[in-house]
Amino acid sequence: RDTVTGEVFQCCNCAQPKVFNDRPDACELNKFDDLMVALQREAPGFRQLLAVDRDFEVFSRVWCVAELVQAYFSRIPQRVQLHSCEGLRDDAEDLELYVKLATMTVASAEASRPEDKEEVLSQIACVPEFDAQLQVVIFGGHGLLSRRFVGFGILEAAANAARRMKALSRSQSLPRPA
Repeated sequence: RDTVTGEVFQCCNCAQPKVFNDRPDACELNKFDDLMVALQREAPGFRQLLAVDRDFEVFSRVWCVAELVQAYFSRIPQRVQLHSCEGLRDDAEDLELYVKLATMTVASAEASRPEDKEEVLSQIACVPEFDAQLQVVIFGGHGLLSRRFVGFGILEAAANAARRMKALSRSQSLPRPA
């Protein structure tokens, strides 16, 4: 759905056949990670810009969070553009937003089609590990929102991310960015 209007996205009415997950070789949806790696390698200066909507719903979309983590591990420079700073006012709403982002899990993320969510989740070997990586992408030292929550629990967010990573590293070896 469109996060502004709430309307369901329609497939274009062009004559091109639509290819979804039921035909994985021809489908484009299941190749975003390979495409991002190729863009990083072949397009000097390629960057990812995350345009954040008013309600920060972009962080609740399974494709979006998967792409954020993939960009991070592909060493694609990332920037964030907020709809406005109005959403960050150091009040109860900010705490609610902070808690929402700090406790989010990819397992609860949404997709327009259930098959899309299943496809993304099937590519994630360990959901808790992925969630910890996502927290680093959002709140880490160079995280997308690390400067947006200054003085508002950023140390707590960093500590939580570090605790998650430490707990996971005890149970398995984590992949490092290439």
